Amino acid sequence: MYEIVMPQLSDSMEEGKLVSWKVSVGQSVKSGDVIAEVESDKAIMEVQTFKDGVVKELLAKEDDEVKIGTVIARIETGATASVEQAQAATKPTTAPKEEQTSKKEAVKEEETKPNAAETKSVLDEIFDTSSVAPTTQERQASHISHKTQSGISPKARAKAAAMGVDVEKLQAKMPQKVLHAEDVDAYVTQKYFTSKALKLLQEYQLKSSLFELNHKIDSDEVQAYIDANEIALPKALSPMQKAIIANVTRSAQKPIYHIYESIDAKLFETHPTHSMTAWLVKIFAKVMMQHESFRTQLLDNALSIAPNASLSIAVADAKNLYMPVIKDANRLTIAEITEQLTAFKEKLKTNSFSAKDMQGGTFGISNLGMLGVARFDAMINRDESAIVAVGGMSDGKISVTLTADHRLINGYEAALFMADVKKEASEPLNFK
Repeated sequence: MYEIVMPQLSDSMEEGKLVSWKVSVGQSVKSGDVIAEVESDKAIMEVQTFKDGVVKELLAKEDDEVKIGTVIARIETGATASVEQAQAATKPTTAPKEEQTSKKEAVKEEETKPNAAETKSVLDEIFDTSSVAPTTQERQASHISHKTQSGISPKARAKAAAMGVDVEKLQAKMPQKVLHAEDVDAYVTQKYFTSKALKLLQEYQLKSSLFELNHKIDSDEVQAYIDANEIALPKALSPMQKAIIANVTRSAQKPIYHIYESIDAKLFETHPTHSMTAWLVKIFAKVMMQHESFRTQLLDNALSIAPNASLSIAVADAKNLYMPVIKDANRLTIAEITEQLTAFKEKLKTNSFSAKDMQGGTFGISNLGMLGVARFDAMINRDESAIVAVGGMSDGKISVTLTADHRLINGYEAALFMADVKKEASEPLNFK
């Protein structure tokens, strides 16, 4: 049996979101086939199988957040798809929390060894209330119970009685299914709420029991309840948002200091063919080659000094922030730098950055001056040594704020670095 796990698509990724399955249970697959799409903290990536076989199990649902290393699918190698396999393979389900029993109780039931007359009720209980991942025997028992009768759990029966639900009618709507408490809830909400009202209930995570279930409830009534009670809209964090939070939290723990400077903008204004950001990348990359501390990363017990100047560039939309890296910028022409910046903008529009795009930087640039921000401080990206925040232009000068990691760069080094940046920004030869 070949197991496929949630891959680690970037070094900062802790879990991934299963966006979609590209295969189904019982389907034959070959090595190299795409079986799923996964969203990491950087981008949406494809997951492939590297062995031939038949999809036996899909262990996660679409939109599930899954920790890296967790098995998400199993493929039976050396097999071919058949009708019997497609029917026998099922997706795993987990019993509702409210109906779960302890492992101790499950073991106790197993030890009692019920006689033939008791087998049916015992199998029903295993099927309804298992609190742990089912064993092979338990799955077989569940399958037998599932086929022989459609039942209803005690919790579901009690809830149905409390809500005035006709159990026989409900079972008729879902034949060959053991009913749980959430099935009763789903039935009630579909019966008494319009589709738009149901959508609001789901968005705000409201229970149907908050409303009088004696008439058809529309979205206006639900919205009125939301407004009257000033209910906040809950919203789960995306993998990207979780990564940003983790990154910012880690950056905030660094011992940093700031240097506030201004750069002469005369030559930037007289060479408008390329953007100010492009010229700044070129200038900072050149100066980084003269100051190795700005090409340095701090490892556990050593320093790592890059041979070339690679800069991360802050690009963002209303929801996400990315720091893609222009690698070996000191070896690029201004036209090549502009080309990479343009590519970053396109990838931002399509949310198509890869994990590789984000790796290798030691110094960052964040330019909010183009948005009218006069001056600001930027947080150092991940394991980089420093970042420069580029503000607006005033009296022919660009305001810049250097944020440096004091463990890697002392104040004297930073002052020399900024002095060289100002010098190179005023050198006409750099703009040819």
